[in-house]
Amino acid sequence: MYNTSKVVFSPRVRKSPYFNSTIKYGATAFSVYNHMYMPVTYDGTVEDYKKLLNGVQLWDVGVERQVQIKGPEAEAFAQFLTPRDIKKCSIGQAMYTPLTDFKGNLINDPVMLKIDKDCYWFSVSDGDLLLWAQGIAAGYKFDVDVDEPDVSPLQVQGPNSTKLMIKVFGDWVNDISFYRFKEIEHKGIPLVVARMGYSKELCYELFLQDHSKGDELWEILWQAGQEFNISPGSPNIILRLEGGILSYLADIDRTNNPYEVGLDWVVDLDQEDDFIGKDALRELSVKSPKRKLVGAEIHGDPLTIFNAEHWPVLINNKRVGSMNAMVYSPRLNKNICYTILDIEHAKSGQEIIISGPDCELKATTVDLPWLGRAK
Repeated sequence: MYNTSKVVFSPRVRKSPYFNSTIKYGATAFSVYNHMYMPVTYDGTVEDYKKLLNGVQLWDVGVERQVQIKGPEAEAFAQFLTPRDIKKCSIGQAMYTPLTDFKGNLINDPVMLKIDKDCYWFSVSDGDLLLWAQGIAAGYKFDVDVDEPDVSPLQVQGPNSTKLMIKVFGDWVNDISFYRFKEIEHKGIPLVVARMGYSKELCYELFLQDHSKGDELWEILWQAGQEFNISPGSPNIILRLEGGILSYLADIDRTNNPYEVGLDWVVDLDQEDDFIGKDALRELSVKSPKRKLVGAEIHGDPLTIFNAEHWPVLINNKRVGSMNAMVYSPRLNKNICYTILDIEHAKSGQEIIISGPDCELKATTVDLPWLGRAK
C-alpha cells in the first residue's frame, strides 16, 4: 500500500468529471497531478492490479489535460514543439510525441491526437505545458489559438475491455486499430474513442467532451460491465513498470534527454522542419550519453514498500545513479524497478546496491521491458 496521510478536498484543486464516481466506488488514496485530484488506489495496488488482469477496469485519468492547438499554422506549430516528425500522422491517428526544451531535455511526454488538419490535441503528463505552448506560440508569432478544451479522458483497461466497449458502443470498436480514434456521440455524450491507454494491457481511452456528463458516462460503462467483472482502478505502478512505460516527473524529468531514457527513436533530425531543441539534440546524438535508464530486479522477498523519493544506487560504496520506482510484480514473481545509472554501469547483469532510508537492497540490472503489449 502507498504510505499516505489524509487529503483534504477543496475548491483550490480541480476535480475531474469522474471525481464523484471515484468516491462512490471506493477510491482510498489520491495524488495531485496537473493541479487535479487523481485516484491512485481502491483496494490496494496489488488487489487493483489482480482485478484488472481478470476483468475490466475504469480509470479516471481526467488529469491528462489536453493542450489544443488550432488554426492555420496548427501543424507547423505542433511540429515546432516536438522532435518527432508529425507530418506522418493522419487525421484520426495519435502519436507519442515527447517534447524537448532548447537544451534538448524533456519537458513533457504527451500523446498527440490529430483531430483535424488544423486541430491537434496534446494529452499531457504532469506539468504546465499549456503555459509553455502559449508562450512559445506568442513569442514566435504562430497563427494559432492554444488553450485547454473541455476534454477529460476515461480509460477502459483489461482483457474484457473490448467486450465491454462493443456492448456499449457497437461492433465498430473492433475496427479501431492501435493509436487510432473515432469521434462519436453516444446517448447525447460527445466522445473521442481511442485504442490506447496507460498500460500494455488491452485498453481504450474515452475523451469526454462535456464535463457535466462524467458520472453519466461512468455509470453507463459500470452497469454494462457487470457481466465482465468490472472494477474501478487507477494508473497502476505494477502495470507501468512491467511494460516499461515511463511516468514523467517520477521516472524522468527535465534533467534527462531522449538519448538517456530510450526515447531516441522519437527524434527525427533528418526532417526539414525546425523544432525546439533540434541543434542541441543533434550535438547530443553524436555523443555517448553520460547515463542511461535501465531496469533492475531486486533480490529477496516481495516488496511491501514504495519509494517516496529517488534512492541512491551504489557500486563499491560509490554512488553511480538512482532508483526511481520499484514494485513487486505478482505475475513475474519479481521485485522490479527503474534505475538511471552512469553509462559505464548501465548494462544488463550489473550488480548494484539500492540504498534506502532504512534498508539496503541488492539488485541486478536487466533490459526493458519485462512484458510486451497484450493483443
